[in-house]
Amino acid sequence: MASEAQILGFISRIAPCAQKAYKELGKVYPSICIGMACVESAYGTAGSCFHNSYLGQKVGTGKTATRYWGGKFFTSKTKEEYTVGVHTTINAAFRSYDSMEQCVFNYYELLNSKVYSGVSSGVPFTTQMQQIKNCGYMTSSTEVNSVIQIILKYKLTQYDDVERPAIGNPYQEPTKNVRLNTRGNDARWLQYELNRVGHYGLIIDGIAGELTITCLRNFQKTHGLVDDGICGPLTRQKLKSI
Repeated sequence: MASEAQILGFISRIAPCAQKAYKELGKVYPSICIGMACVESAYGTAGSCFHNSYLGQKVGTGKTATRYWGGKFFTSKTKEEYTVGVHTTINAAFRSYDSMEQCVFNYYELLNSKVYSGVSSGVPFTTQMQQIKNCGYMTSSTEVNSVIQIILKYKLTQYDDVERPAIGNPYQEPTKNVRLNTRGNDARWLQYELNRVGHYGLIIDGIAGELTITCLRNFQKTHGLVDDGICGPLTRQKLKSI
């Protein structure tokens, strides 16, 4: 089961992708995309995530929605609920992606296809979620309600207005330098900001390990800062300005 830190970290990583895809392709609210990804990928902890598969898109005919999918796939066992309350385990072919963003864009591409013509724009998110179910995206009899509850619990509708910045970093800005092996909310603040500005895909675990510092150095180098791997006042100021 995903921890609260893993859940918040996953939402912070996928939300910008959903907003970007919604802005370009439209129709399905980012909150629904995020909520469905939380369910389909167990908040980014499922084995499918090794294939950047966060939304459970199956290969299908292989001819629908291929602009953002290169044809790669993997097979895995999955449970389908063709009859309410009866779960059948099958082997299925799922689409594999090069990145989280590619997966999200393919999701939006698919839901804008003729297969999902029954999904309407501008309706309440609860209605839109049920329409996605009615069009056959999933067989689960509980997923619609699960996604709705996640949207409500984590206030995911905050991401639906793509012209309005999402609610800011939930962690207080550090007053001390953040460096290798810094722990706690100072490290979480840095990880959140790096994900927000660079989509680095860091797990917000409150440990400034080697990967966090590598991403920090990359950010510093890209933005003309001394790439010393230490998040001091100048680096914090640059992160906040983007």
